Amino acid sequence: MSFFDGVPVPTAEPVPPWSQRPWDPPEAGFPGVVPFRTLVLARTERAAVAITGLSAYPAGFEIYVTARFRPGTDTGPGGPGPAGPGPGGPLQSFRFGLQLADGTRVIGRRGGRGPDGDGEPDGPILRMFLGGASPRSSLSRWWAWPLPPPARWSSSASGPRWGSPRAGPGWMHN
Repeated sequence: MSFFDGVPVPTAEPVPPWSQRPWDPPEAGFPGVVPFRTLVLARTERAAVAITGLSAYPAGFEIYVTARFRPGTDTGPGGPGPAGPGPGGPLQSFRFGLQLADGTRVIGRRGGRGPDGDGEPDGPILRMFLGGASPRSSLSRWWAWPLPPPARWSSSASGPRWGSPRAGPGWMHN
């Protein structure tokens, strides 16, 4: 006897047509996990933000960003609550960016499918495509395209509502 005996099988809903563009996060492949130590980007009395993981794909890479909020700190209206940070909360002011070895700065943006249209973007992309939060923690995944050349790059984060008014010095990664 199976656990699901007698339970009707749900009917599959049609999936809308969609084609994978090279600058979109892959949906049909698994990444290579990049050996990586947690890199703290910013730490204040109210919060700490770190890159906690990297995953590489043939065309781009994912950056895992984790934020921890100190219990008992005032995050202001709309801050962390039972459902996590809300509109106007501490994550609303979060900014994340990369600087590539050639000096190109890529400023992250939240959500969406990325650049509109089917033409290749004019430059590198950095966008948050997945995230979640609890009252004192947040995890977001950022997609970066294309892969940078084999050289150094830096990352930076800021969040004025956490007591970090501007981006700190860049952190260099190989």
